[in-house]
Amino acid sequence: MIQAGAQRFVLALLDLLAERLPDGTHRTRVDVALSGGSAAQPLGLVLNDPLADAIDWSRVHFWWSDERFVPAYDTDRNALEARRLLLDQLVPESNIHEMAADTRSADDIADVMDQADSDDASVRAAADAANDALLDDVASDYERELVNELGPEPVIDLMILGMGPDGHYASLFPGHDEVKVTDRLTVGVNHSPKMPPLRVSLTAPLIARSRHTWFFAAGAGKAESLAHVFEQPNNPDYPSSYANGVDEFIWFSTEETVTEL
Repeated sequence: MIQAGAQRFVLALLDLLAERLPDGTHRTRVDVALSGGSAAQPLGLVLNDPLADAIDWSRVHFWWSDERFVPAYDTDRNALEARRLLLDQLVPESNIHEMAADTRSADDIADVMDQADSDDASVRAAADAANDALLDDVASDYERELVNELGPEPVIDLMILGMGPDGHYASLFPGHDEVKVTDRLTVGVNHSPKMPPLRVSLTAPLIARSRHTWFFAAGAGKAESLAHVFEQPNNPDYPSSYANGVDEFIWFSTEETVTEL
């Protein structure tokens, strides 16, 4: 996202928060779900905007559309970057709802990942089963947190997403069945085609019922996928086509990204 586009995003974000948190109303909170990659970068500009001082950040809760299942200190982790750019400076810790990190030792992680790449099918299957069980536990814990905070059918006020060149969003990838899951709020993702290979993601139905959804897709390398996304909804070959928003659904793109629409 170019600087001017990032500034427009920050202004839109602060305007939305101010609109949904007026003084003297019964509404007590706004829930925002973040993603990683380029969609997270504009967060760093929020601190420099004078409008940020008008927001009661104690009423804003942050979630993640997906997370890389790596140790908490790993720079691949989406939450680590969001904390550095914005959250640690403004938001109470109780309002930051991270997906769990991998707490295994570096040696244990390396051993399991080596086994997952083994030429021995039985060794590979055992490693996959161990990773699947661990990811499912993390996904289940996050699902419980969503329900405890937001009720049995949780709704996110603002979902911020980015699209990959292959048309994926969150950690829902083409050729993987997770995008078709409808009976869960969150799901573990093993063997992600984009590193790192272990992830946890919100599911397509939960993302689609967000009140506001803002989707970022920039660069010529995403033009073909974006055309397919707009061509057919709910196309598992281009998972971003599953996204939606109940009150608002906006795409933020660059000129070279929309050439094939």
